[in-house]
Amino acid sequence: MSELLTDPLLLLIHERGLADVTDLEKVQGDHNLNGVPVSKLLQDQGILGVGDQLQLLADYLGTDVIDLTEVEFSPELLATIPLETAHHYQCLPVGVDGDMLHLVLADPMNPTHIDELTYLLHKEIIIRIADPVQILKQLLIHYSKELSMEDLVKELGGAGETVKEVDAAGTAIEEVGDATPIIRFVNLVMYQALKEKAADIHFEPFESDYQIRMKVDGSMKLLTPPPRELASAIASRIKIMANLNIAERRAPQDGRISTVIAGKQLDLRVSTLPTQFGESVVLRILDRTSSLLSLDVLNIPPKVRASIEHSIEQPNGIFLVTGPTGSGKTTTLYACLKMLNTEDTKILTAEDPVEYPIDGIVQVQISESMGMTFAKALKSFLRQDPDIILVGEMRDLETAKIGIEASLTGHLVVSTLHTNSAAEAITRLGDMGVEAFLIASSVNGVLAQRLVKTICQKCKTGMDMTPDQIRMLDLRPEEVVGQISFGTGCDRCNQTGYKGRRGIYEMLVMSDEVRELISQRAPGIVLRDKAMEHGMQTLRMDGLNLMFNGVTTFEEVMKYT
Repeated sequence: MSELLTDPLLLLIHERGLADVTDLEKVQGDHNLNGVPVSKLLQDQGILGVGDQLQLLADYLGTDVIDLTEVEFSPELLATIPLETAHHYQCLPVGVDGDMLHLVLADPMNPTHIDELTYLLHKEIIIRIADPVQILKQLLIHYSKELSMEDLVKELGGAGETVKEVDAAGTAIEEVGDATPIIRFVNLVMYQALKEKAADIHFEPFESDYQIRMKVDGSMKLLTPPPRELASAIASRIKIMANLNIAERRAPQDGRISTVIAGKQLDLRVSTLPTQFGESVVLRILDRTSSLLSLDVLNIPPKVRASIEHSIEQPNGIFLVTGPTGSGKTTTLYACLKMLNTEDTKILTAEDPVEYPIDGIVQVQISESMGMTFAKALKSFLRQDPDIILVGEMRDLETAKIGIEASLTGHLVVSTLHTNSAAEAITRLGDMGVEAFLIASSVNGVLAQRLVKTICQKCKTGMDMTPDQIRMLDLRPEEVVGQISFGTGCDRCNQTGYKGRRGIYEMLVMSDEVRELISQRAPGIVLRDKAMEHGMQTLRMDGLNLMFNGVTTFEEVMKYT
């Protein structure tokens, strides 16, 4: 059996000998890369038609295939599955027989979903098979009302009283964390975050209220909060999902949740922090598809892209990506690794934590508490005969020194630093205590990046630059190229005027003159000026290009450059 196949339908097709394993692995790769449903890819690539797929599933599960256009969806039938549950699990009721509920699922091979639905709906579930495309279409028709967090919060009001009683009686809080309204509420928050393409969800208890916020395109957005009393129950529910110790409320904990929401595989990094008024919980949403991004889709300017490729195609040396937290450094490094990840290349990574598992790459989790530091991992790596090493972050002198030694002994090292510009990364290595001649001889290139919000295309409008704006950006009148744009705010962008984000980049390429200046410990600004003489485009210059091309706004360029 192929180790690369993880999708249950593909495994079943492979087991029955209905298709060549190479074709199935290609389908899985295309699904992971583009998110296209496996069923559609099998049909499009002529491997197995939808009808045959459905019959195969029905035979395997001992059930039958039904046509949803022939089902009468009465209000009584639809009422058997709540709105948010139908969307979360992508399921539809197709018949009731006493205590037994007949339903169809977009993913009928997921036993966890079936167990959870049995628990949530208090009925015995009979699975039937239907075309996933039909299921999604009927969901939109019959469960089209916008999911309302306000309605669920009202329903949770009663649960708040239960929690007061539970705390007073000293009963185990996990029982409340497992209560159906709490499960539904946490699922709905995750669904909302997925729908809005949020990066993080923050659950924050305060003295008199409880706040839930999510970060969308770099800005925090407040959600309808549940009663304050439910803070501990919601924290417990998240800890149950992440397999954390729910009895431990006085020490921070870290974990991971892997779940399927609205048919999409979602990985969440969980961090709990004890505060004065309860546990603050932050969920970092890790989108697996972004780990498979290539340099092609990151909108990197052609000249910068060519310099990055030149830096990472060297047999040895160091390539650094720099920028603040949340500026997309990891995504860029993974895109570089994807390009380098071939059968004849051994790649090792040391990460804190490992964000995305990648086939063909050996990834190591850094755990300071267990004594597994970046420096210790790097020392061990050198005995594993790697070609390329990724170090999650160069935090200290020891890590930097070992990384540089590795780069000078025939390895390519890629890593990140937290500095404001490409030239400052060189200064930072010097401040850490790395010898100037080592920096000059080992660094291949430094990429600085930021993420700026992009203007919503639906409500975009133009305006002339004001004299103040020209002065603030330090532009000469002849450098102003036409109008600039902004978003007035509409339904598509939640009245913000922005939709999505895009990178701006600055690439410091190592020339003989730049290396000479590094050896002389020249300040960052001198390095920057020399690099600009050789054609380096700064973050400000890349930001201005996007501003004059109507991609981003004056405010974003000012804020990030």
